[in-house]
Amino acid sequence: MSARANYFKLGLFILSASALTVLALVFFGLGSLRKDKIMLESYFDESVQGLDVGSPLKFKGVKIGSVERIRFVFNKYHDIKDIPFRYVLVEMSLDRESALAIKTREDLREAIRREVENGLRVRIAPQGVTGTGYLEMDYVNPRTNTPLPIDWTPDYYYVPSSPSTMARLEETFENFSKLIRKIEEAGVDTAVGNLNGLLVGLRDAVKEAHVGELSANVDSLITDLRKTNDHLQHLMGSRESKEALSHLREALANIKVSTDNLPQAIADLRKLLREASTILASQRDEVQGLLQQGRQAFENLNDLTGDAKRNPSRLFFGAPPSKTNPEKTK
Repeated sequence: MSARANYFKLGLFILSASALTVLALVFFGLGSLRKDKIMLESYFDESVQGLDVGSPLKFKGVKIGSVERIRFVFNKYHDIKDIPFRYVLVEMSLDRESALAIKTREDLREAIRREVENGLRVRIAPQGVTGTGYLEMDYVNPRTNTPLPIDWTPDYYYVPSSPSTMARLEETFENFSKLIRKIEEAGVDTAVGNLNGLLVGLRDAVKEAHVGELSANVDSLITDLRKTNDHLQHLMGSRESKEALSHLREALANIKVSTDNLPQAIADLRKLLREASTILASQRDEVQGLLQQGRQAFENLNDLTGDAKRNPSRLFFGAPPSKTNPEKTK
């Protein structure tokens, strides 16, 4: 009996030690795996139907992680204020092989913040027709996809969400319904009645305006314009008009040549005047002498003509005859 009891105790000890070893390995292994995970979180203000734990996280269609946990925001952050309780918190883990996970933990937060400013968002996307969904991470317009307002500091790396396609469709239908209600409240029947009255009044005004007579007058005016146009074409196509246009072209060409040569002629004239002024300035004394001699010559000529008027014979026969004394001749 004692030998059997010893074997039993030995076997029980071995089994217990093996179980403890397995549990320790599992515990420490899971702890190390959890420690090495790179966690992200995002908040959604819409239904996450079709999304479940283990759903893939994709970036431009490439799987980079998976969903770890889905719950409401107030289940994790208890001191939130003025934030709607309908926010859904989705926690995700990145694969170690993904491009984002290659960076160090210190640089990863800054890199994610910079990419979020450039429009990085996460949204729910449908997967086929089964009703399941996954998370799609992609770039959108940051101006039209602003992050949801929060007043707490996220525990994990935070990537804002953007509305899914279904949420956008629901919003579009809701806005369309609001527009229909506003149109109904504005009195569509009254507007349609006013429009009908306007059309009737316009029809009566057209009838009273004698559109037929107006059309006939317009046709007559067009006919006169055509006749005038034909007359002008005949006039411009005649031989006299062509010759006149030809002479006009020649005259314009001559005027153009003259105007082109005019600056050179003016420049030559200015040059000639400057040279004449220079010559007159250098020969000023001689010119004054010539002018004085010319003046003297004119005076002598004036005396000569006056003397000729008084005694014309002197011009031809010389000195006048001497005066006779009658007393001496006696």
